[in-house]
Amino acid sequence: MISSRYFNRINYSIEQEVIISKLTSRQNIFSVSRFKNMSSSSSKLIQESNEILSFKMKHLPDFVMKKLEEELKETPEKKQKSLLELKKLLDDELLTSRIDFHEDFLTQYLRHSKYDIQRAFYLLRSMLLLRKKYSALFDGIPDEFFLTKDSPKCILLLPKRCPEGCTVVIFQYAKYNPNELSVEDFKKMVMMLDIQMLRDPMTQINGFKFVHDFQGTTLQHLKLCTPSNMYLFYHAGIHCIPGRYKEIHIINEPYWFKPFWIFLKSFLSEKIRNRVYFHSSTDKLFDYFPRAILPTEYGGELRGNDMEDWLRKANADHKHHGVTGQPNFF
Repeated sequence: MISSRYFNRINYSIEQEVIISKLTSRQNIFSVSRFKNMSSSSSKLIQESNEILSFKMKHLPDFVMKKLEEELKETPEKKQKSLLELKKLLDDELLTSRIDFHEDFLTQYLRHSKYDIQRAFYLLRSMLLLRKKYSALFDGIPDEFFLTKDSPKCILLLPKRCPEGCTVVIFQYAKYNPNELSVEDFKKMVMMLDIQMLRDPMTQINGFKFVHDFQGTTLQHLKLCTPSNMYLFYHAGIHCIPGRYKEIHIINEPYWFKPFWIFLKSFLSEKIRNRVYFHSSTDKLFDYFPRAILPTEYGGELRGNDMEDWLRKANADHKHHGVTGQPNFF
């Protein structure tokens, strides 16, 4: 059991958590059947061709523009009106006043909240509180780590998207060596990845799909799974970062993972829990992903991956990421 004193050490007021909970509760109360219906409805927005899109894009396809309007409730007029309203809320708040946020950064939060301005405001406020308490978390890692260490390769950003436009990331934890790359640097790398990927409008709109591969992990990887680290990953991912988490897949689950999942899922909404899938074999991934986008090591057809250069460049760009946010890639 985790004592109440642990949660009292988290520097966020109870009042704020209650407000966020109230704002999100109406979106979190989804049954499994409702989620399946939502998925079926969303599938109508997927492009009709079998084209596999590249991660690196410079435009929004027609089916994504349609999703932006029908699912995220964005029109040019509503976007401009909502940006003005959100800026007004931020100007009136002591924590956020006098900060000239980049409009692309604010738009991430509006899209994530489906233009619920109050929800976007409180999520952004939570991000600023996180930056205030854990400022070093936003530094990124030294560039030399990408050149001299293998641990950054534990994050496999795929060069192809799912048919519905989602960004796909595979975490291969056995490639992470805590003795080579500290746990603190690992957390910085994950934060960098999330923030930089969200500069991509395709990812803002279509969301993420994560695969967590525990093949080959050892007890030394438990350093990542302390209660404080797990709560930090949860809080940053759910209450601060405006990411749309469409699916989370767990493969090659180790025996020690189950207790940590029991602890973590107690924090998650039913909506998120219903998007977490445990697979007895990697073959089950093909029920959710086309073979064309998965690497050959998982039985897919993807040979080679040049995304390590993207990660290194994103890490360099991250040094310029401040509280105001950064412009989109396109």
